[in-house]
Amino acid sequence: MGDKPTIICNPGGDAEFAAAVENAMTEGVTASGLQEQLRVRYPQVVVRPRDLTGERGLVWYAYREGHWISG
Repeated sequence: MGDKPTIICNPGGDAEFAAAVENAMTEGVTASGLQEQLRVRYPQVVVRPRDLTGERGLVWYAYREGHWISG
């Protein structure tokens, strides 16, 4: 897979969720594989790669509730 992606967790203030995401990251995991692992604990989670033209590095979004929520 190459470089480890940067994960942007939502909600940003949920340290427990961020830790679960970090713990589920293993070498070679895909966004869908990460989502599958996290769904054991967070059934609505959605993990999506960000796809911006010309962007360097990998960035994924992990939405605990399946969509962006504030705070």
